[in-house]
Amino acid sequence: MPRRPFAAPVTTLSNVVPLPVRADPGTAITASLNLDSEATMAPAASATSARTTRLLAQLRTLFEDVAGTEFDDVDPATHFVELGLDSLSLTQVALQLQKTFALKITFRELMESHSSFASLAQHIDRLLPPEAAAAATATDARVATAAVAPVAATQQVAVMSLPANGGLIQDVIQQQMLIMQQQLALLAHAGSPSPAMPATVAPPPPPVAAQAAAPAIDTPPDEEAALAHTTYDVKKAFGAIARIHSGATELTGRQRVRLDAFMRRYIERTQRSKAYTQEHRPHLADPRVVNGFRPLLKEIIYQIVIERSKGSRVWDLDGNEYVDALNGFGMNLFGWQPDFVLDAVRKQLDLGYEIGPQHPLAGIVAKQVCELTGFDRAALCNTGSEAVMGTVRVARTVTGRDTLVIFTGSYHGIFDEVIVRGTKKLRSVPAAPGILRNTSEHVLVLDYGTPESLAIIRERAASIAAVLVEPVQSRRPDFQPREFLQELRAITSDAGALLIFDEVVTGFRSHPRGAQAVLGIDADLASYGKVVGGGFPIGVIAGKRQYMDALDGGGWQFGDASIPTVGVTYFAGTFVRHPLALAAAHAVLDHLKTSGVALQETLNARTASLADELNSFCAEVGAPIKVTHFASVWKTNFLEDHPLQDLLFAMMRSRGIHILDNFPCFFTTAHAEADFVAIAKAFKESVLELQEAEFLPRRKKIEALPLDAARPPIAGARLGKDEEGKPTWFVPNPDAPGKYMRVSA
Repeated sequence: MPRRPFAAPVTTLSNVVPLPVRADPGTAITASLNLDSEATMAPAASATSARTTRLLAQLRTLFEDVAGTEFDDVDPATHFVELGLDSLSLTQVALQLQKTFALKITFRELMESHSSFASLAQHIDRLLPPEAAAAATATDARVATAAVAPVAATQQVAVMSLPANGGLIQDVIQQQMLIMQQQLALLAHAGSPSPAMPATVAPPPPPVAAQAAAPAIDTPPDEEAALAHTTYDVKKAFGAIARIHSGATELTGRQRVRLDAFMRRYIERTQRSKAYTQEHRPHLADPRVVNGFRPLLKEIIYQIVIERSKGSRVWDLDGNEYVDALNGFGMNLFGWQPDFVLDAVRKQLDLGYEIGPQHPLAGIVAKQVCELTGFDRAALCNTGSEAVMGTVRVARTVTGRDTLVIFTGSYHGIFDEVIVRGTKKLRSVPAAPGILRNTSEHVLVLDYGTPESLAIIRERAASIAAVLVEPVQSRRPDFQPREFLQELRAITSDAGALLIFDEVVTGFRSHPRGAQAVLGIDADLASYGKVVGGGFPIGVIAGKRQYMDALDGGGWQFGDASIPTVGVTYFAGTFVRHPLALAAAHAVLDHLKTSGVALQETLNARTASLADELNSFCAEVGAPIKVTHFASVWKTNFLEDHPLQDLLFAMMRSRGIHILDNFPCFFTTAHAEADFVAIAKAFKESVLELQEAEFLPRRKKIEALPLDAARPPIAGARLGKDEEGKPTWFVPNPDAPGKYMRVSA
């Protein structure tokens, strides 16, 4: 049958779809929309099936938009967690589902009852209102044209007990127009719009009640997964985000026995830390307290609570002593409470810590920073995140451009613009809930160290304000792309874009001039923090004069006609130049200058030696683990994925090493040789315990190890014979002091 022109259809009372309308209290109303008498409706089951298919495609697009990962070819019955979606991503998805469909779908539902594309699509299909279902199952575009009929003179609406002003009739018409919008959107998604329909339709807005009830069918633009040129896990790039796993983990009998024994040992050792966590959970919201949560490990998911520290050691509430491997996430280079810092802070504490007035040490500290880093000027703030944010703001001010380039795997702090994921289409999406999408509009996320990234930067150089680089990524310390950085320096210089080094971690730790000296690259601006504060919160921006002048207008003199000539941006804070932080920084910078580069070189060499030792051990015992390092930063990396491999860190804690799961570790000048030995011993014993419990595989037989009593795989291991009389290694049994257990093949 030929399609009817876009006009008011013939209506009858035999084809009506009830519509909800808003009524005043006590007023009975029935309203109906008469549709084209020639239109036919598919059976309800067929309608549901058709809409579910469309919802599956829409959900895939929505998930891709949020997670930056492609889902086109995945099995719709696969659990979201198996698809690589973590608690952070699913939290964002839950929020976006609410925005898109106006339905309350919780994070817990996405983890449990509606945990796949198929089940979620069916669930949403059941929740959507019936009028949307009717629109979705129309077999001809004439149904969509019929929805426009309410605006025509031939419309027939049956209304009972209507008020004289006709306001309810208007509501009915508006709701009918809303249905028309939904029908057009659904047909557009199905790829079969009627050629007779106009290009645009602009109906009046629906009533507030109708807006709340009707789902928005349109989806955001398609997003694709970021291309990673290595196996580096990008999802672990955003600092202290709480990673919560709610799925079950199946164990063998052997694994269950070993896990129970370890958990008893761990809890007995740290009872007060566990009790503290339980006591304060109702009022202390702390992401680290829940990080790494798994139902199977629930009873040991708590932080070790440290009550005192000195040098390389810390002590918990139970009195246990630990060698600190975490060291304040890198802010500690000299050990806890070094005397030269304590003396300076005590002196300033006696003098006062007034906030607001200029402090005598502010200019002195800025000058010290410039002397060590080679920059012209420096500014002070409270944290590394603030310093990075300030460098970006300065870059946009002096260049008049918008685009900020950052790299996959880098960490630049907690402000919205740098918590993003990149896509194949070179768009950026927020990487955490609560971040507006428009904050990433002018951020370009590229792979670090690749020729393709350099080509994109060259192509877009004219619009780039700055390229922000973590020169050696703290979560990937072995990757140091010197040639890439040299080329990046040349491109930005030619284009008038700024090259910014985020040296919050590497600054002063790797070298007095930081990674710039190690890699031979001079940046335009750099951000610092952590080490320079000596244990107190501080951030520093340092850079070339022509850029730093954007903070205060540039140079001028007393006694003449000079004035500030440079346009300024906004950068301020109540606690910038805090007297206690300035006193600590002054002492640290003095100590660094006096000690010279030998301080870092000695510590860096000992770190490299430990990493080599641990890697040799892992190769010998066939453990799929690699320790990477740069300067005095080191990180444990798992080369395979095993559900309970992260127990390595808890097992090291149970052996007196303060370490957090999957975080970078740092050494200090306070670490003696005995501390390095203790860390190595705890690491090796923990790896062997994981393998003995079958939480980690052994990729080579233990018999392949040299059976030389003078070369034990770990300190304290002994040679013995197994039940078959074959020689093998035995190690101390942590669950039975004084006894040994065989290292299984």
